Amino acid sequence: MSLLTENQKFWDRVTELAHQNIGQQAFEFFIEPAQLLSIEKDVVNILLDSGMKKDYWRKQSDLITTAGFEIFGRPLTYSLYAKDELSSNELNKLTSKDNVAEATSSETITTVPIANGLNEKYIFENFVQGPGNRWTLAAAVAVADKPGDTYNPLFIYGGAGLGKTHLMHAIGNEILKDNPTAKVKYVSSENFVNDYVNATRKNQMENFENTYRNLDLLLLDDVQFFSDKEGTKTEFFNTFNALYDKGAQIVLTSDRIPQELNNLEERLVSRFSWGLTTDITAPDYETRMAILLIKSESSRLEFPSETLSYIAGQIDSNVRELEGALNRVEFVAKANGITVVDIETASQALRSLKNATQQSLSNLTIKKIQDEVANYYHISFSDLVGPKRPKEIAFPRQIAMYLVRELLGTSLPAIGTAFGGRDHTTVMYAYRQISDKMKTDIEVQKDIDSIKRKF
Repeated sequence: MSLLTENQKFWDRVTELAHQNIGQQAFEFFIEPAQLLSIEKDVVNILLDSGMKKDYWRKQSDLITTAGFEIFGRPLTYSLYAKDELSSNELNKLTSKDNVAEATSSETITTVPIANGLNEKYIFENFVQGPGNRWTLAAAVAVADKPGDTYNPLFIYGGAGLGKTHLMHAIGNEILKDNPTAKVKYVSSENFVNDYVNATRKNQMENFENTYRNLDLLLLDDVQFFSDKEGTKTEFFNTFNALYDKGAQIVLTSDRIPQELNNLEERLVSRFSWGLTTDITAPDYETRMAILLIKSESSRLEFPSETLSYIAGQIDSNVRELEGALNRVEFVAKANGITVVDIETASQALRSLKNATQQSLSNLTIKKIQDEVANYYHISFSDLVGPKRPKEIAFPRQIAMYLVRELLGTSLPAIGTAFGGRDHTTVMYAYRQISDKMKTDIEVQKDIDSIKRKF
């Protein structure tokens, strides 16, 4: 087969793949007018009729890679040229197959592999849907289907262990499944800061920028832990803008809404709100049961439904603790040679977990709870325990009373004394109010969960 025939076969395959995977209008507008100039040293030189179409073609590396493997048995990179960006002489050189490297408007698209940081086990198929995550799951699926288009950025917030990180990895894995050459990176805010600091220290900022600003998908976890250092925040601001401007998808997670990220600049918080902000809340009983049923299927032990129901009733905070509880029950059952796990075995196993939790709270005091609640709701300690009764103070006060009673088991009169000498009936009313809200009010559930994680 001649080289000319091979090249034409390659280009025919590119257009065929495009026709199969791209809408008819997009195909006719972006793909059909493009011309194959040459293939030299594994670089495919493509001529477009307009420079405005370069952004679209930059996202079509999967077409070039797939056709390259099929026809030539190796990956190819590609260079884009636009007729309206070239002089007559430059255009003549290209069309006459002169030295492509001399053209001033060329743009070589490389496919340099990066460490994407994804966990392949986290996919949409094994994410358990429930009332507390239904809309966030739908948003994540939409982003994976049309990255950079539907919701950008996607900002997911909620307590620890509720599935935010699972969804981030699922988005990345789904996009790579559809486009194996996509440049995807999952990173925690801490690791982003470390990468920036190391790049600065080693004078490698160009490498840092090439890694982060050329991504198709950036998944940044736990932005609430972002560094207070101005250099880091400025670099992320510039990275965010660079990715957003070129249509790359950005997904962020936090334990709170953007407006409550006090250590970030307003300009960053504003950008976080450009797309869609959605939350995940603690799983309800039915969702917890579904999770336990799925997880227990991989066990060699038998878990009767009443045992799983007992576990689901004991652990109601988050998915991570629920899975940890199941693992603990399984460990205790195996240690005792039990193959069918009954409620008594589960109770024995979870008792040790509860004791460990109580031990971790042994240093917790009423004052510590009061301080954390006051900080969370941005009020002073004196207002929290004082006589003022406006809603923005009375509600946090009720939250604090509830947590003291719930976590420390302090008597009602003692709680009243710690809150400015209030009567025990006031404390009882506050506890019942918050207890009732915890059953139905998602915002209250999130507030309580966020505050608890600070202890």
